[in-house]
Amino acid sequence: MSESTLSQITTVIPTYRRPRLLRRAIVSALQQEPVSVRVRVCDNASGDDTGKIVAALTQLHPQIEYHCHSQNIGSGANFEFGVRNIETPFFSLLSDDDYLLPGFYQRALTALNAHPQAMFWVGITLNVDPEGVIWDARVERWLRDGVFFPPEGALAMTAGLAPAWTGIVFRREVLEQVGFLDPEALSPGDLDYTLRLAARYSYVVEKYPSAVFTLNTQSASATQPLSSFWPGWQKMFRNIEALDMLSVSDRDRLLAALHADARRMLFRRGGNALASGRYEFARDAALALDRDYSKTSRANVLRALAVVCERVPVAQRVLTLIYRAIERRMVRSRQGLRARYGHLLQP
Repeated sequence: MSESTLSQITTVIPTYRRPRLLRRAIVSALQQEPVSVRVRVCDNASGDDTGKIVAALTQLHPQIEYHCHSQNIGSGANFEFGVRNIETPFFSLLSDDDYLLPGFYQRALTALNAHPQAMFWVGITLNVDPEGVIWDARVERWLRDGVFFPPEGALAMTAGLAPAWTGIVFRREVLEQVGFLDPEALSPGDLDYTLRLAARYSYVVEKYPSAVFTLNTQSASATQPLSSFWPGWQKMFRNIEALDMLSVSDRDRLLAALHADARRMLFRRGGNALASGRYEFARDAALALDRDYSKTSRANVLRALAVVCERVPVAQRVLTLIYRAIERRMVRSRQGLRARYGHLLQP
């Protein structure tokens, strides 16, 4: 009998050139006692010390499995590779710069064993920036916890409250019955996946701090052009339209909520781009608001600010100062999160 068969859960960790942070992620999974964990590290041809760091950990923890691709196959394909042939009853997905909090797996598996029809468990993921500021804990803001059934479970993930899969434990059966990510969904592929699962199955939510998601303003997802993710949102809408297990009215409600989220996202990210001097992104966001949602007034605000800031440097500086002041105000409003969860954070 293999090591993975004896384990209860597989932690899949795709990685690329973050050896120090990867070590933190691996250790956080290994420390999920008393749950027996199998760690699967998928190295996207980092070409650095990643292999050495994993090898050193493997000497102490033989349940670590390491694979290094001969060339970079892309982030999505690396995640897809990681979930192939999962043998344990449960699995979770962990990015190399994120980490798990104590008791996460034990809490999740206890609940899933108590609710055998539930296909996944959701806990609180803390969104934390590199300075240790906790920006959000979305699941904490849910109106309730407990068991969610379709279509309520899918609707609960809208209005800016979508759970990060860093804090989710899945049953292996979801891979067999639904598959994994839709590669055409691009950046919102994780949201698309959890929504499609929530439209089919029940799941359990507990407001328990389970994982930390690292916010990185220099990551590809934070700096990519609109064209690299907006088509993914549109593909997600088409995937929801195809969910025949939902009634027409429930499908329409879910789509309406997601389109409202998309409008807010486009305007917010357009404003963020302006504050960073990324005028082309702001114009693209304005175009999407105008063309896809007929939100002409919001689109014109973004266009006008882009023109003014691009031509008048002092206007750009003023806009950036205003935007950063708003951010600082948001940080102050989240001091309660720091008080509740700050002791759980790692450097």
